Amino acid sequence: MPQTEIRDFSAALFGADGTRIVLATGTAETGSAARTIFEWLPHLAPERWDAAFARLATGETDLLSSPAPVGEAPGHPITLKVRGITLDGRVLALAEPDRDDAAALSALALLQQRILADVATGKRLQAVMHRLCLDVEAMRPGIVASVLAVDPAGRLRHLASPSLPSHFCRAIDGISIGPMVGSCGTAAFLGEPVEVTDIANDPRWAVAKDLAWPLGLKACWSSPIKAGDGRVVGTFAFYYRECRGPDEADRRIVEACLALSAIAIEHEEAGNRVEELALRDYLTGLPNRLGFQRGAGDALEAVRRMGTGLALHFVDFDNFKIVNDAFGHHVGDQVLKEVAARVAGCLRYGENIARLGGDEFAVIQRGATDDAAVEELAVRVLKAIAAPLQIGGHRLQITACLGAARSPRDGDDIAELLKNADIAVYRAKSEGHGRYRLFSDRMAEGIRAERLLERDLAEAIEKQQLDVHFQPIVDLASGRILSFEALVRWTHPVRGPVAPSEFVPIAERAGLVADLGDFVLRRACREAAGWPAAIGVSVNLSPSQLARPDFVLTVVRAVHETGLSPARLDLEITETVPLSENSAMRAMLEQLRSLGVSISLDDFGVGYSSLSYLRSFPFDRIKIDMSFVRDIGRRADAEAILKAAIGLGGALKMRTTAEGVETEAQRDWLLGQGCDEGQGYLFSRPVPAADAARLVATGAHSSLRA
Repeated sequence: MPQTEIRDFSAALFGADGTRIVLATGTAETGSAARTIFEWLPHLAPERWDAAFARLATGETDLLSSPAPVGEAPGHPITLKVRGITLDGRVLALAEPDRDDAAALSALALLQQRILADVATGKRLQAVMHRLCLDVEAMRPGIVASVLAVDPAGRLRHLASPSLPSHFCRAIDGISIGPMVGSCGTAAFLGEPVEVTDIANDPRWAVAKDLAWPLGLKACWSSPIKAGDGRVVGTFAFYYRECRGPDEADRRIVEACLALSAIAIEHEEAGNRVEELALRDYLTGLPNRLGFQRGAGDALEAVRRMGTGLALHFVDFDNFKIVNDAFGHHVGDQVLKEVAARVAGCLRYGENIARLGGDEFAVIQRGATDDAAVEELAVRVLKAIAAPLQIGGHRLQITACLGAARSPRDGDDIAELLKNADIAVYRAKSEGHGRYRLFSDRMAEGIRAERLLERDLAEAIEKQQLDVHFQPIVDLASGRILSFEALVRWTHPVRGPVAPSEFVPIAERAGLVADLGDFVLRRACREAAGWPAAIGVSVNLSPSQLARPDFVLTVVRAVHETGLSPARLDLEITETVPLSENSAMRAMLEQLRSLGVSISLDDFGVGYSSLSYLRSFPFDRIKIDMSFVRDIGRRADAEAILKAAIGLGGALKMRTTAEGVETEAQRDWLLGQGCDEGQGYLFSRPVPAADAARLVATGAHSSLRA
């Protein structure tokens, strides 16, 4: 029948229940308008219509079967069966849904609902894909379904293949994708479906056909699973037990399965990213405390099974707060990143680092069966940390202390090992910078006592339960009191008096020394404000205080609130303050001097670079360390150093103060060398504020022995 004649025929479309429907919406047609069948199936070529009506002319009624854009499953066309009839000389086309096809679409819709529900309720990806394959195989008997993932390195990873034997899955797992890697590897590589209708003779299966053929797998159709951004994240494959390709039903099912698989894989990726963020330190990229606990727990379980040892190293930087305060947190963050990378780079197989928080890190060392192995790693880590850094125009040298505990000797769980390694690092810090110590039972009790003392000290500082005593500094020539040095004292409510030599180092290790120093500064200014205007007060500064950007404001507030003239305040620093490397600290001292505050260099002579340190800032006073004064009359070298220091002070127009003067002979010798001032038990021990006020009032300077 000529095509022009065909197009003149009208047609009606009926549903399975006999009602007329509008194909585009699937709803019952209420009007009387009739449309031609060609409008419902516009995609069919004229040749198919010619063939269909040729069959009608011979008496056949089944004209054709074709998908049309309507169906029970959204996005999936339903198959319509079209049959022809003649009525009053007119050819009419009647169509109804293929009942078998409608059932398949209903099953596919249920499959989609189940899989999406599994994804939404958080089932693991492997379980979701396993169910998807089983459901698809039930819908298409004789087909073997398989889902593979593609990892970031471009390797195939087995997700689900419930009907394939384990040896087949293991053989595929880890294979790199490529243009000739079976159906799945090729589909993943090309990003497009690959139909292999004869595995035995297709060159893409040359390497793996011996795996498939014994299982009766003769053909394989694989399609790439693509994420929303276009990445190939996996493959979905049908294996056939006969040499053939996919039919229309296969294509419809796989189209749905590809969308479901992409949703499931992306959902898993998003969950993994969230978990990674929860377990990873944002700054250094290392595992964080939670990630460390998981990894360390797994490592401990592994060494238990193998019967080997494990060591936990606790790393804590020395005075890192000073870096943040002096140079800013942006520099501190760069230091942490650089040092973390250095330490990670020096580690070997079986050694892993994590950042626990702040400037605290932990290293797990598998296979640590003796102390020698633990010490070797400790030295390696501390050496990596101590190498000089160049960050933001600043040359920095960071040190750290390390404490280590071994399993099973020092603990059989991570919490106990971490606690004991913390005790060991605390002991290392008490001995200086850049030290390491291995935990022992002997150190535990002492450290626990120190920790209790640290807690009590923090409470005493917060509640201002400390006291300040004052030791006079006198003019050696006249014996007149010039000023007092403020010295902190602590009477523990249970232990009684605690020596500064005991609690000040604890304050330094615990990061309390800046708060302690600020307390002494305020108290000293308050007491000195009540003395005669000619009497000054000296206060020791810690590097932590001077590293605070607002320290000048702290001093201004202290003198303003107490009414003390800044000219009566002397601030003492030691060589531990990094003036030569820190222009901000020098600028801060210059600001203080511009206010009228004087600056002294304390403990002169005990540092490694005392002479060069004098060039870093124009100090007002040099305080010579008592270790040299003690040896007057006993060691010629001590006297030579004293003479040089006194002469240097005079040449630089800096006053000199000798500390630790205890005898008349020492005072006379110092006076004879031109030393300006003296401080020590010869004149007075440190005394409470009330006694200091009486000393000032009476002018006494030599009789009081506290």
